[in-house]
Amino acid sequence: MSDTNLATLLVLISAFMHASWNAVVKSSNDRLSSMATVDGVAFVVAVMAVPFVELPSLPVWGLIVLSAVVNVFYRYFLIRAYHFGDFGQVYPLVRGVPPLLVVVFAACWLGESLSLPGMVGVVILSLGVLSLLHVTEQWHAPRNALAAGVCVALYTVIDAQGVRSAQGVLSYLVYFTLVLSVPIPLFAARRRRQALCIHLQNHWRLSVFGGLTYCAAYALVLWAMTLDHVAKIAALRESSVIIGAVIATLLFKEPFGRRRLIAAVTVTAGILLIKAAA
Repeated sequence: MSDTNLATLLVLISAFMHASWNAVVKSSNDRLSSMATVDGVAFVVAVMAVPFVELPSLPVWGLIVLSAVVNVFYRYFLIRAYHFGDFGQVYPLVRGVPPLLVVVFAACWLGESLSLPGMVGVVILSLGVLSLLHVTEQWHAPRNALAAGVCVALYTVIDAQGVRSAQGVLSYLVYFTLVLSVPIPLFAARRRRQALCIHLQNHWRLSVFGGLTYCAAYALVLWAMTLDHVAKIAALRESSVIIGAVIATLLFKEPFGRRRLIAAVTVTAGILLIKAAA
C-alpha cells in the first residue's frame, strides 16, 4: 500500500474514532464531567506509555506547549460559541473552516501546496460540512465558532511540524497528551468534584472507551501527517462530521434528513476528488 493510500485509510479510521468519542461526550448530561473523564483516561494512558518513548527535544517541547496553548484557546472559544448558539450553528463552522485555513497555513509554515483537483476537493468537502450550518441573526456564536476554527487550523499545522520533528509519532503524542489532558480534569475537580466522582462511578466504562478512542484517533492523524500533505489530512478528517451524523441517527434517533444527506454526498465527492489528486 502506498503512503498516500495508507494516510487516507488512517485518517478515515481516525474520523470514525473521533466521532465515536464525541458521541460518548454528547451522550452524557454532564458534558464537563464527561470530557474531564475522557481527558483523565487519556492522561493515564500517556503516563503508562512514557517509559516506552523517547523524551522530545527542546524544539519539539516548544511545539507541544504552543499546540497545547492553542488547544486551550480552542476549547475556550468553543465553550463560548455553544453558550451563545446551538450545535447546528456552531459545529459546522468549527469543523468546516479549518481545512480551508490549513491549506494557507501549511503553505506558509510547511511549504506544502496542493494540486488544483486537490484544492477543489478540499473546498467541496468544506462546503459539504458548512452546508449543515444554521444561519441566525446572532453573531456572538459564529464569531466564537470562527475563532475556534482558526485555532483548529493552527494546532493542526503545529502538530504536523511537531510530529515530523519528534523522535516518532508516539513520542510526540504521549507528551502532548500529558500536557493537554491536565487542565479540564483539574478544572472539573475544583468546580464540580462531587458530580465528577458520581459521573466516573456510573460511567467509567464509557469514559475508558472515550479516552482510548481519543488517543487512538489523534495518533492515527499524526501518523497520517507524516505520510501525506497536511491540508489533505485535515480535510479528510472532517468526514467525522458525517460519521457523527450517522451515529446520531443510529444511537440517538436523530433524523438524518435531506440536509445531512446532501452534506454526506458533498463530503464524499470532496473525498473522491482529494483521492483522485493523490
